[in-house]
Amino acid sequence: QILQEAGLPPGVISFLPSSGRVVGEAINHRDFAGLHFTGSTAVFNQLWRQISDNLPNYTGYPRIVGETGGKNFHLLHPSADIESAVNHTIRASFEYQGQKCSACSRMYVPKSKWNEVKDKLIAVHSTIKMGQPDDFSNFMTAVIDENAFDDHTNYIN
Repeated sequence: QILQEAGLPPGVISFLPSSGRVVGEAINHRDFAGLHFTGSTAVFNQLWRQISDNLPNYTGYPRIVGETGGKNFHLLHPSADIESAVNHTIRASFEYQGQKCSACSRMYVPKSKWNEVKDKLIAVHSTIKMGQPDDFSNFMTAVIDENAFDDHTNYIN
């Protein structure tokens, strides 16, 4: 909606979060124009191969962007606003229960700031409320589905 309010015609850009099966079917369409993927390297490699196999069938060349494997990091400068950095790191690390490829999993902090950052991270982390997803006062809730639950359980075990 905001893109249309900014003057972009409807349908020029579509945001379609979906399961792999549905995306796979869309990639086979002759008018497929692009993919911006966030997920595992193995799945992105599969999508890339599927797109390349379909090149003779497309009306143009699809644009492909992939964010795969690994997680993001935060790099703090000595002049950083520590409170803001801590709050953004907590959100980046724990929103969606950390179930996003862009979750912050590392933080590089100047030695001169580490004790302050560590103390504030611990303090903010201790306030994270967990519970049922229909209670919007909870910051963290259940994982996305049974497969995610099984993956987490297997990792712990």
